[in-house]
Amino acid sequence: MDYKTVSRAISVKQTLKKSVFIGSISPAESLDFAKIFISQVRKNYRDANHNAFAYRIGVKKEEFLFSDDGEPAKSAGLPIYNAMRSYSITNVVIVVTRYFGGVKLGIGGLIRAYGDTARLAIEASGVETLKTKITLHIELPYGEMVLFEYAVRKVNGEIIEKDFGVSPVLKVVIFEESLEEFRSILQSGAISIKIV
Repeated sequence: MDYKTVSRAISVKQTLKKSVFIGSISPAESLDFAKIFISQVRKNYRDANHNAFAYRIGVKKEEFLFSDDGEPAKSAGLPIYNAMRSYSITNVVIVVTRYFGGVKLGIGGLIRAYGDTARLAIEASGVETLKTKITLHIELPYGEMVLFEYAVRKVNGEIIEKDFGVSPVLKVVIFEESLEEFRSILQSGAISIKIV
């Protein structure tokens, strides 16, 4: 399964009617990362009037949250979230920081300003299409390690952790679309594995 996300963490800045808007964006593979990113941006701009944010996490099941951070209801966080939706991106977090310049923008002006800043950040970061990965914990006999490692390489997977106990237990990451091919290679090599 493919999904779209942003390519890199970056910040953009624009001034609208004397208010400065800073859009900070990052890919986010987890809720924990999104929360840490939001916290860090808030710390970096603690003197700002507002640090509104939104995140979308998950490919099959979306988890999202948005906050207006003191702006009128649905005038900041929701436009940021809607910008993400308009690009069909997920696993992303955006914080839009506002330094008030003395000129009120009104609800419509705020919605445009926060949404436009989020879109600028998305464009600056770049959108890319990625394939979903799955993580497997596999136990196998020591004598089948070489064949197993071959099977992992054949599907462009990666062994990210090895635990050598009575039997090796390996943590493997492969593309979800390669799972059937991976199983087929293991069966054809008569490799006896146990998914734990």
